[in-house]
Amino acid sequence: MTPERHAQFIYDNSTAYANAKSNRIACELKLKTAKAILMKQAYVEGVTQIAGQERDALADPEYIGLIDDLMLAVKEEETLKYQIQASDLQIQIWRTREASERLGIRSHE
Repeated sequence: MTPERHAQFIYDNSTAYANAKSNRIACELKLKTAKAILMKQAYVEGVTQIAGQERDALADPEYIGLIDDLMLAVKEEETLKYQIQASDLQIQIWRTREASERLGIRSHE
């Protein structure tokens, strides 16, 4: 792949990466909100200790489902992040080779 194609890959995937990151952040916020709602619900049901409310909230199937959503969002974000970094690294390697080649040509003049 040429440096231009790597640069285009980075450009083409920047929006997907931004979407993946915003999705991950939204999942994290949903987890916090769900935990608060579930803790409040446990309090209404008679669980007065914070530790008990938190235990009930973290064990709730809805909360566990949100963790699964977060897992998928992080996977997507990290995959795109490292693909973009790999393309950037390929561009840097190309620059280094070009500079080394120019230096080799100059040393033979």
